[in-house]
Amino acid sequence: MQIKVYKAATMKEAMQQVKAELGADAVILHTKKYREGGFLGYGSSEVVEVTAAIEDQPENVKPPKPAKPRAVEKPAPQPRNVLNQYKTNGTPAMVQQLQQQPNAAPSIDVMAGMPQNAATMPAAPLAAPTAARTADQQKIDQLEGELAQMKAMLAQVMNKEAAAGKVTLQDVLQKQEVASPILKELAVQATAGEPLLDYQDPQAKGVLSKFLAANMHFSAGIDLQQKPRTVALIGATGVGKTTTLAKIAARFVLEQNVNAAMITADTYRISAVEQLKTYADIIGVPLTIVYTPEELKVALHKYADKDLVLVDTAGRSQHNSYQMQELQDFLQAAPQLEKHLVLSATTKEQDAAQILQKFSACEPDHIIFTKTDETSSLGMILNLLYQQDVSLSFLTNGQSVPDDIVPATPDALAELLLRAQI
Repeated sequence: MQIKVYKAATMKEAMQQVKAELGADAVILHTKKYREGGFLGYGSSEVVEVTAAIEDQPENVKPPKPAKPRAVEKPAPQPRNVLNQYKTNGTPAMVQQLQQQPNAAPSIDVMAGMPQNAATMPAAPLAAPTAARTADQQKIDQLEGELAQMKAMLAQVMNKEAAAGKVTLQDVLQKQEVASPILKELAVQATAGEPLLDYQDPQAKGVLSKFLAANMHFSAGIDLQQKPRTVALIGATGVGKTTTLAKIAARFVLEQNVNAAMITADTYRISAVEQLKTYADIIGVPLTIVYTPEELKVALHKYADKDLVLVDTAGRSQHNSYQMQELQDFLQAAPQLEKHLVLSATTKEQDAAQILQKFSACEPDHIIFTKTDETSSLGMILNLLYQQDVSLSFLTNGQSVPDDIVPATPDALAELLLRAQI
C-alpha cells in the first residue's frame, strides 16, 4: 500500500494532487489545516494537508505452495466506497500504523483491515478481541453521527440560494415547537435536503409522514374486529371526554351502522349526564348511568350483545391521589376495557407529560388528543409520543359532532403539523 501526504494552499488543490498522482481509486485517510511560515505568527499562511493511500497492484508472482493448504473462506467483496473505508481506517492511529508497514507486506483491504493473501493466513480463523470490536464500533458510531451533521450541512448548502420567503418543513416543525433532538433525528433518517423542502410541497408531507410512522405508534381509531369492544375514556377535567365520546359513537352508529351503547360514570357533573343523554337520543343508542364498579359490571353484562360499548368516566386531577385511586378501582372492575387517555392539545407540554405519567397507573392503551384547532403549536404531540409504546388513536379539531374527529394516522398528524402559516 502506498501512503502519501500532500500539502497545498486549498483543499481543492490538494485533492487535485492526490487524483493526479494516485488516481481516482485513492482513499483519503486524514485531512487537517494549519498555518506555517511567518515570524511569531505574523505573515503565516494556511496549509491544507491530506493523507491519502492506494493499494499496490499485485505482482504476478506465484506464492510457494504450502505443505498442507487449508481451505480459507474468501471474504465477500466489498464496494470501494470512500465513506465506508474512512469509517474503519480513517483515524490518525490507523494512518500511523499503515505508514509503519513495509511495502512487502500483504495487500490490505481498507474496509476491513484484514490480510488478503491466503498463504499468510493463520491456521485458525482470526477472532478480534471483544474490546477491540467495541472500540471499532464506537468509532463507527461517532463517524455516523458526523455523517448526520454533514448531511444537515449539505442540505443547508443546497438550499442557501432558495427564494426569499420560502418556508421549509424544518421551519414549520420548529414553529410547532418540535423538540430539537427530534428535528436532528429527522435530518438523519431523511435524505439530504428533504427537511428543507417547501412545506407546501406534497413531498414534504410524505417525508414527515414516513418519519412519524417509523417513530410513533398509531391505532387509526378503534378496531371492531373483536366484538363486543368495550372502550373507556379517561383523563383530567375539561379535556373534552364527553364530547369526544359522542363523536366516536356518532361516527360508528351513523356512518357504519354499528350496534352500540353508552355508559356514563361522570355523575359529578349534572351537565355531563344531561349532555350525554341528548347525544344518545340524537344518535339513537341506549345510555346507562352507573355510580359504582359493581353497577359498571351489571351494565356491561346488559350490553353484551352490542358491537361497541363506550364508557365515559369523570375527570380526575393528576394531583389528587384519592381521585386517581378511585378511578383505578373503577376500571379494575372491568379488565376487558380498552382505555383511551384523553389529552388536550392546548395543555402545556410539561403538564401534559405529568398527566401522562400519573395516568400511567391506569395503564392506558391509547391516547386521544382533543382541541387541536385551538392551538398553533402541536409539536407537543410528537414530543410526548416519540418512540413510546402507547399509540395515538384519535385527533379532534372542533366541537361539531360527529365531523370534527379523525382516526389518528401518520398522514393525519403530518397534515395537522404542516398547517402552520408563517
